[in-house]
Amino acid sequence: MMATIENLIKNINLPNVIDIAVIALFIYIVVGWLKKAKARFMFLGMLTLGVLYVFARFFHLYLTTLLFQEFFAVALIMIVVIFQEDFRTFFERVATLEITRKHRNVPIDQNALMVNNALINMSRKNVGALVVIQEKDPLDRHLEAGTKIDASLSELLLESIFDPHVPTHDGAVVIDGNRVVHLGTHLPLSTNVKEIGRLGTRHAAALGLSERTDALCIVVSEENGMISVAKDARIRELSDVSQLYGIIERAYRTRFPRQRGFKPLSFLTHNFFEKILAVLLAFGLWFAFGSSTEIVRRDFVVPIEYRNLSARTVIEDPKPKEVTVTLSGTEKEFNLLKAKELTLSLDTSKIKSGENLIELTPDLIKNYGNLALVNIDPKSITLKAYNLMSVRLPIEVRTEGRAASGLNILEIKAEPAEITLIIPDTLPKEQLIVSTEPIPLKDILQTTTVTAKLNVPPEARFPADVPSEVKVNFIVEEK
Repeated sequence: MMATIENLIKNINLPNVIDIAVIALFIYIVVGWLKKAKARFMFLGMLTLGVLYVFARFFHLYLTTLLFQEFFAVALIMIVVIFQEDFRTFFERVATLEITRKHRNVPIDQNALMVNNALINMSRKNVGALVVIQEKDPLDRHLEAGTKIDASLSELLLESIFDPHVPTHDGAVVIDGNRVVHLGTHLPLSTNVKEIGRLGTRHAAALGLSERTDALCIVVSEENGMISVAKDARIRELSDVSQLYGIIERAYRTRFPRQRGFKPLSFLTHNFFEKILAVLLAFGLWFAFGSSTEIVRRDFVVPIEYRNLSARTVIEDPKPKEVTVTLSGTEKEFNLLKAKELTLSLDTSKIKSGENLIELTPDLIKNYGNLALVNIDPKSITLKAYNLMSVRLPIEVRTEGRAASGLNILEIKAEPAEITLIIPDTLPKEQLIVSTEPIPLKDILQTTTVTAKLNVPPEARFPADVPSEVKVNFIVEEK
């Protein structure tokens, strides 16, 4: 075991350190998010199984490792299904980090005081209200109906929105910084009967949104004027309204944190346990999947591709069409290799008509990453190429049999008399014959024109705009 650890330490290089650091950072972010995620206990159970798997790999427990590998294949699907809402919230939060940084100049104390005063005034008058203060999570996908606005926050505006005589008083108001962004909107209702108890619909809506996001939801009861606060899937009534301002201010501080200078000691001690856990897990994952230093060799059958081939150049039945490439490297380097993207790429812009012997060198192999190229088999290939050229050839009209009794055929003429063909430049033009299919003369009973198909050499082809048939004119007279 000590020899294994010493070997691991010797093989840790700069790329491995960066690899571990990136994974540790990602794990640290996920762990911090899981502290508030609803399904964190189930996720921690899965994490425990992951640690056991690393343990089994480290001590070469074959059956245990095999069992965990089969389990994780199914567990991956389970995780996606179980944590789909948490994953969506997490990625939304990551996507809005930059947006959060753009609103740091919001006067927190002033805005928190306005919301606090408006809610206390409505509490004294027993006016029902539901106010949502947005923190880091986006809220739009949880909101239904209502009106989207962009109004400056004020005590008078909040109190007027919840006036019992206006249509917006039954919905919720959403505040983002110093702006009112939604009014009269509906929130998702919570189904947690134990937490709601005998509280009303506004309370169920506030709790429902707090279960799905990190928003602060504040409810004023129209029955007794009591103020309730819903946060992190919990709702509680405030026994003293003087607590309200501090709660609102904390929500604003979360949404718009103060910029502070970098303090190394504070950075290390803040969330110290989570940081140590992230580093240990990242190292464990690296050991389980990326620490192998054993050099292996593998052969791959690689197709040959031809680049910059002129439209007028044809390669005649190239052999071989594939080559065998031997690559060398560690197991983790092979895991990053996409074998289907391996190609041997030949530049054929300078290929000549006739036989071309091409040496296969390592620079012709593409997309093998950090692996070492050991061998290419065969070492060279022979390509037989030719260029295409356009030629004009006369058309020979072929007939069979004799003219019908009592008739003379005075003239037989193809129209046009010549045709354009595309042929390899290796063919002698003089030996090429273009003729019509045989036309029976017994069927020609008067001066007429017939259409006949052309027979061309197998190496030739018709241009796109040239038909493969010709008109033949017959001039006939009676004897």
